Amino acid sequence: MLDASTFIEGRLLGAGLFTSVGPKDAFVIKRSLTSHHLFPIAIVCAGSDALLIALGAGGFAAFLARMPTLSAIAMWAGIAYLAGYGLLALRAAVRGTQHADIARTATNHSLAHTLLATAAVSLLNPYAWIDTVLVVGSLTANRAAGLRWPFALGAITASLAWFLCLTYGSRACRALFARASAWRALDAFVAIMMLGVATHLVAENL
Repeated sequence: MLDASTFIEGRLLGAGLFTSVGPKDAFVIKRSLTSHHLFPIAIVCAGSDALLIALGAGGFAAFLARMPTLSAIAMWAGIAYLAGYGLLALRAAVRGTQHADIARTATNHSLAHTLLATAAVSLLNPYAWIDTVLVVGSLTANRAAGLRWPFALGAITASLAWFLCLTYGSRACRALFARASAWRALDAFVAIMMLGVATHLVAENL
């Protein structure tokens, strides 16, 4: 039987963590404007969070604590990914190379490409690991055995609700991106998010 109070606690924690706009959210906003695959994007994002929460609840956070070299490698790989994506977005913002014709741009993203790109930004983002594995996963693992799955389920449903709102809400704003200047502003926002997080993580790990 589902423990309602524990489920709500997990959902509130998930809502607090997942609704702050970060690198993955910036990616989702941009991809939702140029892709027909909105529901799969939301599912992959929430599914990635669910996987990482399960890893944390299963003791992976404690395992990483005993493997500092592996943790460092994963952290720097994630930083490199965020920095690279941010630089590409910055170049697009400066050059104005993003296509303003959304209908034509949307045909360039296959389902497989969309799913792989979404999974990459979901799983290679160090902040996603911190929020899910270290925070939600660890808090889940510390609960009594019968209360772990309602707590984790609450956090996972919060993630799914957030990414459904983000994908379909972004699509509702497509008319605003009929101009190239709007795309340049969005690319600049994505670049700031990606490079800002990468810089912050570098400062913390040096």
